[in-house]
Amino acid sequence: MKCGGPERHVVLAREITKTWESIEGRPVGELLAWVKEDENRHRGEMVLVVEGYKANLDEDDISPEVIRTLNLLQQELPPKKAAAITAEIYGLKKNRLYKLMLEQSSDEE
Repeated sequence: MKCGGPERHVVLAREITKTWESIEGRPVGELLAWVKEDENRHRGEMVLVVEGYKANLDEDDISPEVIRTLNLLQQELPPKKAAAITAEIYGLKKNRLYKLMLEQSSDEE
């Protein structure tokens, strides 16, 4: 699984609810430079909020491995369950996989 790179957005919240509270959001590469600019930004209690993982899949960019898993599960399970399990395994949206199964079954007819 990819963890992101210097472009991943991060928010640094420092000294929340205190007079000198600061909240700064930037891509992680820029945020590190911002923290290093001022020694006061190194102090206190901090919370980091990291942007969640975004799969960069186009609608038609589903790997053959995902399709194979989906087809195997579909032979033993109802379509919704097969889509849900495949989505969980590969970190995809189950609705997209369910739609793909419907498209495949309409192509076969």
